[in-house]
Amino acid sequence: MTLTLAQLLRVGKRLTQAAGYLELQMPQQALASLESLGPLGPFEAEVEFLRGHALRMEHRYREAARKFKLAAQKLPSQKDEAAWVALAQIYHQIGTALKGTSPPGRARGANPPGRA
Repeated sequence: MTLTLAQLLRVGKRLTQAAGYLELQMPQQALASLESLGPLGPFEAEVEFLRGHALRMEHRYREAARKFKLAAQKLPSQKDEAAWVALAQIYHQIGTALKGTSPPGRARGANPPGRA
């Protein structure tokens, strides 16, 4: 699915807005700015990543972990490290070990799920 220029600009604007809210420690506003975006096109991973950060700020760790995992799986391999690090931190926060690989190893890209 290809997005129109107007749709791309709308999503880009909301990403910037949500990132600003997160910098101001306003996770509810960040999540609200990411609602009802419709098709996300190439921004899907970035939107999930920001949602993960907002949910983590709200101490909704399990939901945040799902968002970080989605982001890590959707980001190109050269850009997914931040999402894997965030996911490892979430697992550490909720006291669950990553299966098969230590969080620092996973954060460095050692055998991420779905990758050979």
